[in-house]
Amino acid sequence: MVSTKITSSSVAEIDNKLKTFNSPMVKIEYLENCLKQMLPNDASRYCHLQLADLYAQRLMYGPASRHMDNAADTAVTFKDKTVYYLKEINFLLKMNDFLMIDKAYKKAMLCSNNNAEKDSLKTFLKREMMVLAEEYEKKNKRSSAILIYERLISMPITNEAEKKELMAKVASLSSKMGRIKEAVRYEQMMQHPIEKRKSNDPDDEARKVSLNDLGLEMV
Repeated sequence: MVSTKITSSSVAEIDNKLKTFNSPMVKIEYLENCLKQMLPNDASRYCHLQLADLYAQRLMYGPASRHMDNAADTAVTFKDKTVYYLKEINFLLKMNDFLMIDKAYKKAMLCSNNNAEKDSLKTFLKREMMVLAEEYEKKNKRSSAILIYERLISMPITNEAEKKELMAKVASLSSKMGRIKEAVRYEQMMQHPIEKRKSNDPDDEARKVSLNDLGLEMV
């Protein structure tokens, strides 16, 4: 049986030891053991990033997203934090975990320095959600596609024209699934202006939360 006993704590030492293991599960066990001891910040971040990748390769997106979130916590620049939060969002999307997606998105927004960066984050999230929904459609996973389209309709990252297009998609998919009442409801919704929601804007929610509340530190 391969030993995963901890004998090192620097990035170089952990990396060298990791290369001696062939099995992904043994690598995971070793890295998880590393994180049970006190590590320098860079070594902790390295372990979290490696674990996120290893778990994702095995389609274990729950632990992959948690380790990517921890990697973001240990990042020393807002740029790196944002990159890690976006990767976390990718993992969470594969589980349709919208609650955690909202949290990761808000953290990423707090790391943005200007409106251009915020707009890029909105575009990223909208694109990734659309790509996944379209993949579901191709695989005839219509309920999963509808779930994402409905979520996008309720989010401020889509404008009125986009919401109408999404409603048309939901109506069409619902009709194909025999959900006639839902199809008719969305067709009727398309005929009216989109009502503005009072407090569902992630930007507004993000502004109500401090960096300390979300576990971020000024750099």
